[in-house]
Order: sequence, then C-alpha cells, then structure tokens
Amino acid sequence: MCAERWLPEDGPENAFNSRDSGSHHVPVSLLSHEDYTIAWICALHLELAASQTMFDEIHRSLPVYDGDDNTYTLGRIDQHNIVMACLPGEYGTNNAAIVATNLKRTFPNIRATLMVGIGGGSPSSADIRLGDIVVGTRVMQYDLGKVIAGGEFEETADARIPAPLLLSAVSNLRSKHGHQATSARVADLLGDRRPSFPRPTQDDRLFQASYQHPPRAFTCVDCDMTRQLPRSVCPSNEPRVYYGVIASGNRVMRDAEVRDNVAWRLSALCFEMEAAGMMDNLRCLPIRGVCDYSDSHKNKDWQSYAAAAAAAYAKELLEVLPPVIKGIGYGREEWAVGKRAHFPKNNLEQNYQVSFAESHEGMPVQRRLGLLESLRFQQMDAPKTMIGEAHSKTCRWLLDHPAYRNWLNHEIRSDNSNFLWIRGKPGAGKSTIMKFLYLQARNQSTTFKAIASFFFNARGDYLEKSISGMYRSLLMQLLSSFPDLQLVLDDTDILPLNHKGCPRLNALKELLKKAILTLGRRSFICFIDALDECDEQEIRDMVQFFEELLDDDAGENFSNEGAVVNNIQFRVCFSSRPYPYIDVQKGALLTLEDEPGHKEDLAQYVESRLKIGTRSQLTFESVKAQILHKSAGIFIWVVLAVQILNKESCDGGLAIKKKLQEIPSKLDDLFRSILTRDQANTERLLLCILWILCAKRPLTPMEFCHALWAGLVEQGLVDPDLPDMDTHSTNKLVTSSSKGLVEIIKSSPPRVQFIHESVRDFLLKGRGLQTLWPDLGFEWEGPCHDRLRQCCMEYLNRTTMEVDIGMSRERRFVLPSISICPFFSYAIDQILGHADTASLVISQGAFLEYFFRSDWHWIFDKYKGLGNLIRTRMKKEAASYISGQEYDYPLFAALAKGHESAVSALLGCDGVNVTDGLDRYKDAWNPWRHRNRTPLSWAAQEDRPSLVKALIRSGVSTEEEDRSQYRPLTRALEQGHSSMAQLLIDLGADIHAQHSRHGWSALMWAARRGDESISRVLIDRGADINAKDIHGWTALIWASSAGEKAVAQLLVERGANVKATSNFGWPALLYASQAGHEEIALLLQQAERGCRN
Repeated sequence: MCAERWLPEDGPENAFNSRDSGSHHVPVSLLSHEDYTIAWICALHLELAASQTMFDEIHRSLPVYDGDDNTYTLGRIDQHNIVMACLPGEYGTNNAAIVATNLKRTFPNIRATLMVGIGGGSPSSADIRLGDIVVGTRVMQYDLGKVIAGGEFEETADARIPAPLLLSAVSNLRSKHGHQATSARVADLLGDRRPSFPRPTQDDRLFQASYQHPPRAFTCVDCDMTRQLPRSVCPSNEPRVYYGVIASGNRVMRDAEVRDNVAWRLSALCFEMEAAGMMDNLRCLPIRGVCDYSDSHKNKDWQSYAAAAAAAYAKELLEVLPPVIKGIGYGREEWAVGKRAHFPKNNLEQNYQVSFAESHEGMPVQRRLGLLESLRFQQMDAPKTMIGEAHSKTCRWLLDHPAYRNWLNHEIRSDNSNFLWIRGKPGAGKSTIMKFLYLQARNQSTTFKAIASFFFNARGDYLEKSISGMYRSLLMQLLSSFPDLQLVLDDTDILPLNHKGCPRLNALKELLKKAILTLGRRSFICFIDALDECDEQEIRDMVQFFEELLDDDAGENFSNEGAVVNNIQFRVCFSSRPYPYIDVQKGALLTLEDEPGHKEDLAQYVESRLKIGTRSQLTFESVKAQILHKSAGIFIWVVLAVQILNKESCDGGLAIKKKLQEIPSKLDDLFRSILTRDQANTERLLLCILWILCAKRPLTPMEFCHALWAGLVEQGLVDPDLPDMDTHSTNKLVTSSSKGLVEIIKSSPPRVQFIHESVRDFLLKGRGLQTLWPDLGFEWEGPCHDRLRQCCMEYLNRTTMEVDIGMSRERRFVLPSISICPFFSYAIDQILGHADTASLVISQGAFLEYFFRSDWHWIFDKYKGLGNLIRTRMKKEAASYISGQEYDYPLFAALAKGHESAVSALLGCDGVNVTDGLDRYKDAWNPWRHRNRTPLSWAAQEDRPSLVKALIRSGVSTEEEDRSQYRPLTRALEQGHSSMAQLLIDLGADIHAQHSRHGWSALMWAARRGDESISRVLIDRGADINAKDIHGWTALIWASSAGEKAVAQLLVERGANVKATSNFGWPALLYASQAGHEEIALLLQQAERGCRN
C-alpha cells in the first residue's frame, strides 16, 4: 500500500515554511514503507504537536505490521520522508526501546533517528537558560551502575554515540553557524510559529541547589527570591545551542544537588528519560529544548516553547543532511571504479605533479609565500615549550615497546597500524612522554622524513585548542620540511586566485591531504598531544579525516585513493585521557597505567627524589611500595607525595609513614588538602590562583610577583614600595604563594603556570574554586576578572608618572622602565580586557567614568574591540562621528580591525550574525574606500546587506548624507549593486531625493548604470521620470548618452519626454548621436515622430 499526499485546508501545516529545493522527489502517491528514511520520536503529545508544525507536507498514513502498537504521522521535511511517533503516555528508557523496535520493523529503511522534545537543563556545567537547545553528541545512562565501597554509586554504562551520519550533519551545521551560539534559521522557524508557541513572559529563575521548592506550591511565587543565583543578562532571547552529554535515566531528575553531582561526573548538559532506551535499536540523536533546571522548581510554563525550539533545530539539521536518492549517481562499487579510472594505482604522484605544473604556471611566488606565512599564529609552539623535560632514565622504555617500534619503523602495508594511541589518567605524564617521543624522533630524522607535533592547550587561544590550529600547524611544518610541496598552495581549485588571508578549515584539510598524498617515498610522522583539551566533536571529525585519508577507498569525501594503497608513509601518534567514546579503526592502543615500563618510571622517580634520611633500605622500599600503590599510576600524585614526605623528613621525620597514610589517594582530594592545610596568607593564595586561572596571557615570574603586590598593597598586606626581587626570591614567592601548585617554566620568556592541567580541572570542573571560596558565587568569572582589573588599575596609578611640559596630552607621560615595573606592560594591555569580561556580571560603568577622566588613559591602544564595554559606554555616549581619528567612526575601526564583538555591540544586534565575512573586511580594508562615508553609505557601497539592515534597525536614517552629499541609495546605484538598491528602497529610501549639489536622482543613476530592473522599480513607485539635474539632464539623456538601450526604451515606453533638453539646448537624440549609439538614436527618432503624429 502506498502513501498519498494530504494537505488539509485547515491545520498546523498552513503555517509550514516549505523549503523545497526542486530536488528529485518520488511522487507522493507512490510512497511505501521503504521510502521513509528518517524516524522522529517524541515522548509527549506537546512535543509531537510542536514537531508536526515542522512538516513541509503531510502524507496519509500507511498500515502497520502485526504487533506494532505505535501510531505514526508521515510527511516530508526538505528532501526527507519522515516517520513521527510518540511514546504511549509512559516515560522511561524501557518504553522508548519498545517503540524503537516496532518502528524499525514497520519501516525497515530508517537510516537516522531523532529524539526530539524537552529536557531539564544542567546549569552547573554551562550557562544554560530556559528555552536553549541541547544536542546530545553522546548519551550516558546515569542510573545504571553499582554501589561500591563507602556507599558511592559508580556508573557502569558506556557512552552511547549517535549514528555517524547524524554526527557528520551536526558538524556541518556547527560549521555553518560558526562561532555563533544561536541559529538564525531556528529563530525564523520559531518566529513563524510564535502565535502557537510563544516565548513565555515568566522570569527565568535559577535557585541555589540547596534550596528546595515549597511543598504543595504550584508556582515559585512563594519561593525565597533571595536564594536565586545571580546571572548576567542574556544579550538575546533567541535559543542558544549547546552540544555535549545528555544524561538519560528512568526517573525524573528533581534534586538539584544530585543533578550537580551527576553533571559534574558525566559533564552532562541536560537530563531526560528516553534516549538511552532508543540507542540499542536506533542510534538516535537526542535534541532537547530546556524547559526547567532539573530541580524541585519544575513547572510547565516553558514546555511548549522548549519543544518548538528543539523541533526547529531538528528541521534545520534535516535541511543540511544529504538525502538518499534512488537511481541517481554511482553505487559504491561504480564510484570506486570510476575513481580509479581517473587516478590509476601507482600513478597518483605523477597526476599531482601534472596538476601542480599547470596551476603553478604564471603563479606569483609572493602569493605562495604569503599563504604560507598566513598559516603561522602566535603561540603555535608555546604549549610544547611549557611542558617540562622527562626525568632522567624515564620514558625510554617506550622506544623499545613493540607497539611503538611497529608503528614507527614498519614497512607500510594496508593491514598495518598507522595510528598509535597513548592513553592515561589525568596527571599520568602523557604530555611529558609525547614531548620525549617527539624529540627522539626529530633527533633521528633524515632528509626523507618530516617530524611534526601539535600539543592542544585548553587554556590557550582558540587556535591552540582547535583542529583549525592543528591543521595549520601540521601543514606549516610539512611544507617547511619539504619546500617542493608548497606547490599545493598554487591549486586554484582549493584557493581561488583572489583568496586572501589564512585558508578556512575545509581548504586546510584539502591542502594537507594533497600535500600528504604527494609525499612519494618520503614519510610524515605526527605527534598530537592532549586530544581531551579540544572539542570532542572536532576530534571525531579529525580522526575520521585521517582514517579516510589512509583508507584504501579514501571515503566519499576524497577524490583520490588513500595513502595506504599508494604506499604513502603517513603515521600519527595521539595521546589523551581515557577516551571511551572515540575508537581508531587502524591503530594500536597503549594504556600507561597497564604498562610495566610506566610503573618502572614511577619507581625510578621515587628512588631518585625521595629523601627520607638514613633509614634502612627495608624502610625505604616499604615507603616506596606504598607510594606506588596509592599513586594508581598518576605521576603528578607521586611528585606531590614525594614533596610532602621530603618536607616531613626535613622537619625531623618522626611521622613519615603516618604522613603517607594521611595523603589522600585521589588527586582532587590531594589538591584540596594542600590548599587547606593552613590558613596563612589566604588572600595571597586566592590572588595567586586567580592570576593563573584568569590572566589574559601567561605571566612571567616578575610580572606575577608585581601583580600579587598590586593586589595586596591597598589592603596593607605588603610593603608600599615596589618589589625589588632577584630570581631566587621570585622563585620562592611563586612556590610559597601557591603552596607548591604553581611552577616556573623555563621557556622564552619564562612563564608561571600550574604544575599540571589537573590543578585547573580540580578548581574549575571539580568546582574546587567555588568550594574553597564560596563568596565568589555561581558566576565566579565576573568577580575574579573584576579583582584582576583592580590590580591593574592600582599598579597603573602607582607607577604612571605625569610630567607637565606643555606638550599635547598624549605626550605628557614618562612610561616606567620595564625592569623597574615589569607588570606595567600587562596592565596597560589587559586592564580593559579584564573589565570587559567582568562586565557580564559586574557593572563597569563607574570604572569607565574613572578611566575616561584619568589622564593616563591616553597611553592605551584605542582599538581593543571590547564589545561588553562598548555596550556599557553606549548607555552614556552615542557611537558617532569622531573628527580627526583614523577611522572617523567607531564602526569603521571595528570592521577594519576585525572585531566581531565590537561590530555587534555598536549595531546593537547581539544574537544576530551581522559579521559574516568579517575577516574579508579586515583583510581587504582600504582606508580610501571609507573616506568621507558614513557607516550606512559605506555598507551600501560595499554591498553588505546584513550591516545595512542592522544599521537601519539601530535607528540610522536611510536619507543621511555622507560628506560628499551622497545618500546610501545613490552609493548602491553608483556601484551597480541592484539587490542592495532594492533592499534600501524596500526599507524606505526616498526615491525622489536628489543630490543636494548636483541634482542627481536615483532614477538618473540607474539609467546611467543601465540597470533596467531598478529603473522599472523606481518608475513603478512613482519616481519623477522627467526630473532634471543642475545641468538639465534627464534620466533619458543619461541613458542615451551612456548607450543603455534597454533603459532608454523603458523610459520612452513609460512616457519620458523625448524632447526635453539640457541647459545646452540638446535633447537626448543629439547626445545619443554624438556618442555613436545609433540604435538609441533611431529609437528616439521614432519616438519623436510618434509625438508629432
């Protein structure tokens, strides 16, 4: 039996926003069970109601198989035929599993399943608000486990991962959204359905986890509002999209303290009750709209809106998911044959060389060098330099390990491992091992072998912790090692000739792939450390990219055979914390805690560093054995334990074994014990931690000491004079102020940082900072950055010297010597940055008033691009024209500098992406192009519709004239931007306005440019067809003189006066004849005869 299309006259489908792209669709009357490929499952009727409004069309139902008790709604969204089902009124993972089993039986060709509906947010791990959307890139069943010693519950369920097809679509959609947390498409879909699913007007309240909702109270009216957690105001009401773990269970989560505990253990963003049950039968992607905070303050006010938000995201996801179209394109075997016909085996290198030779012909060398240089970024190698050298005699066991030797030295064959994955617990010493292996490989490299590395750095800038930065770094290292491969940069199919700046992500991948596949008999070996410090979905995409690159079939994204089949020697060694969610198909796994060599490293360290006096060897061995047993393979735990025992030995050593027993076995508990072992200098300790956690860049040891002084001097806790310290004193202060958890890295220049990333994890992910200093509150970053801003301001006030010598204000200052005031440079550069971050929670209005009244603000870089401070300042002062400045308008400065946050703040359009292509503005910025322009006339001239709409929304008039007395509509017509002109007309631009000096009208400009469509629009809307400029020229004279026959004919047909003359007495006919436009002259002659007749 087949399905028929059903489009009733009334019903929710009347509000559907069809996006039929004209693709190949099977006629609806011929659809059968096998034609439905997407399952969409809801748990509640209100979720189904919201989901059904997303259909582009609804189909009649089909019969179900015997034993299938589900009821289905069938329809189409974009190019996909959808099956919607709802659970039969019962919650839980078990019930969801039954629905999934029946659905799969009735509709056998389901290739992807979405679980769409509402869920409870977990605000402890992210700033999630009601109405936001959580997409579950993995699902954890949090109530499946066992009770272990001490009554502690331990989850035993593995992470459930959605189907790769869906994760790839999520990745595509995330790249489409870029850095935006919101989706314009979701906002549009919700806007169309606002009457049925309005955003609630009730306040979004989040209460302290310990505060329970009053019993038998249906609303929060009687709740103690003083127990609310303070949160910053959201810049936009549009739903934000989060990606990560969804915790699934058989019970409703109503306890906020349990919520926070589970969320911390699993990094969960949301709680729900069905996804885990679906995963065994259909590897679904859960999409949840947040309707409450998984606490006792639940209510139903936000459920409908949250359900609609989740459904809107699901619809957008389906719009980027490629459809399966029967009978079109190659099958997999045909595709492979066709591909091999194009790229014969063993001829790959030759094909690429031909391609390079063709693309290289006439290609400027400067372009290639510029592209190569664009790959570099600041701190590219910084993470590697921040890792200490391996302790003597450690790590060497790996060089002889069979898995490592096989990975490094084997002859490449398709059945061998090209990946080596080193895993270990936090603090086990993975980064030290990776640096050791990299240095060993580099020292033994030859001219035919390139060794590269990338160390992800979670506390660094975006490029230091993203795969974009990794691809840039690896490509740079490969092209630098083998300069002949730089010819890949000449490929205009990847990088068009007009490309400027660093290539984007997809281009970087194509360039790296092409360079690797052109290695020939050379080899490329990569060491990539700390994958856990990068976004998990990005890591999945990267691993898939490398696997497909090596694969015989090379994956559907590749047009060439893989590296293995072409005998390309490409190998990668990864390291990460335990990663049960990512598996490498062709690789070896090495777990540090299970390796005898790693245990021997720990023993070697203890033997060389433990100093417990002249005790017997038996006592020493006993203590060593206990240390190794309690460490559980964690190297950093051994380091700290040895330090504690050595201090006890220095104090007399009467309680070595007792002290060892007191040392907590868990790393987080050990950090907490160290930080709380005494209450001396607690203010110094907190300030020390804040500077390491929140500094805008790593501090040098001397900067760190002066930063501490600046924060303590006002409280009278230190001497009022600037610190005068030598290297030894500085090192002691770093260690003592942090209780040994901060160290100095011997990089260039030296840096101060935590002894291990696990210290940061304890303070932030383990909530150690909030536990030890509860006064910082839920949104601790605001108060912390405000505290550091105060330190910077105190330092500037005490070190800036003003000298009144009658010169301009900018030159009245003698800047202190860096050797005397080492923190001065940081304070100058970063005080506004700290204020900008703090302003999300703590108002910086008073600080800005003080800042602009102070004389020393003149020494600052004017162009910081700090959006939050701009918003604060604009409440008091409009962002208008500033005479004498380089960019005239603040908006021009923000565009030229590429400051996305500043552009959004100046236009007042937070949550709306008006900065697409901002890097292009920055790279191509020409000061002469904005000279004498207003922001709106410039945006019209440069054809930037999103900026034009944002400026007009912010109150800018369409009739404002720039300093050349041009209106925005004129600038658009002058440049021939028809769509921009149409936009301005639609937004209310005056089509009758004439240039105040020359008298040119919009119709004259359109005629002069030969724009027939805009000319027609202007005439239809009543433009004066016979208006004259100051020289007496009409639009017809302009068109005739310029040779624009189509416009001239339009003007004649619409009644233009063909006899009208200019101030020189010439009609349009004479201008056309003089310019040699015979066809127009003939047209005008015929028109004149028609007038006489």
